[in-house]
This record gives sequence, structure tokens and C-alpha cells, in this order.
Amino acid sequence: MDDIWGGGRQGFDQHDRQHFSVCLERTIEELNGISCLPLEDAPPAKREIYCTRSFGEKASSIEPILQVTSLYARRACEKLRKQKHLMREILVFLQTSPFAEKRYSKSVTVKLPYPTDNTRLITRAAKQAIQSLYKEGYQTLKSGVGLVDLIDPAYGQGDLFQVTQPLRSTKIMATLDAVNKRFGSGTAFSAAEGLKKKWAMRQSYASPRYMTSWSQIPRAIC
Repeated sequence: MDDIWGGGRQGFDQHDRQHFSVCLERTIEELNGISCLPLEDAPPAKREIYCTRSFGEKASSIEPILQVTSLYARRACEKLRKQKHLMREILVFLQTSPFAEKRYSKSVTVKLPYPTDNTRLITRAAKQAIQSLYKEGYQTLKSGVGLVDLIDPAYGQGDLFQVTQPLRSTKIMATLDAVNKRFGSGTAFSAAEGLKKKWAMRQSYASPRYMTSWSQIPRAIC
């Protein structure tokens, strides 16, 4: 069988390297069965976790911004607990459309009293940050929550006077995750997210979910 590079040639030579990139060379070698990139048994843990989206409708008051930011805080916390980490600092930002006549963009970081993965505590900090960032008279289009100071509790070094997350909080979060895993994401959520979510992201042009939704499975009519 001929080599993938064609004509029985064996991989790249000096002439090829002068005209093509190293990415193409690696691709050719991989197709010929020569491993160039090592496989990871498990992806490394993230050092920062962000959750941010544009609103479905521009917000002219603070209430919908607080609700959507609470949602982003919950989703970020779910990712945090999934990789079994805690966080010590949260970043929250708020911005209008870059094409708006009155533009506004600002962010703030808030340090938590102790390393935590508690959605309630992190949501409270995110809401306080939004209240400090919000300014009337602007049409807000986007907000976001970032967990920027993550630690692995297995390697954490505390001391006798350091405050730690209560065991009760850890159990509550484990129960919350178990409920959402069994009955679907968002089954149990904080009341701070609200019930009528007019700010939800528009998905008018989303691709069909043939493999994950019973209602969207194609039907063959005989």
C-alpha cells in the first residue's frame, strides 16, 4: 500500500518542510500510523471557569441582569464541582452592545471568605458585584461570571485559624447535583434566577437535536 503522502514517498523531506507547515507534517505522519501527539487519559483541570452569554433581549433594568447572572453563577459552580475544585475569587462583568450609542463595559473581582463550591455563596457574591457595576440609562446586552482562583482541595494547605467550607454546604451541593443529574439540568435551581426568563438566549437557528430529543427524531411516512 502506498504511503498517504502519495507515490510511495516516505513522509516529509527537506523540500516539503520549506513549503508546508509542521501541522501538515504531523497530519501526514498520523495518517501513516506514526504518533506525533500524545494522548491524554484525562483532560487537565481548568484553571479558570467562565460562563457568559448575550441576552435574548437587552436589559434596561437591574432585575433581569441579576437573574441571568445568578444562572451563570450556578452553571459555573456545576462545572467547578464536576472537576472537584474549590474557588476563592470570582470575576463578574457587565457590558452593552459594542455598537450601541451609549456604550458601557466594566468588571469587578470579589474575594470569597474561604475556598468554596457553594452555589448560594457564589451567587450572592455575583449579585453584589452586579449591583456595584450596574448603571441606569444603559441597554445591557451581556454579563458573565468567571471563577478565576481555583484550588484542588487535595493539595490545599490550611492552618488552625483558616475558615473552611462547612460539611453541611458540601452535602447540600451534592444533593443538588444529584437531583439535576437524574431529572435534567435546571430541575432544581435558585429562586434568584427567576421564573419568567425573557432574557434567555435566542436559539431560532439551532441545529436539530436528532440524537438527544425524542420530539425531533425524523419521521418516515410510508
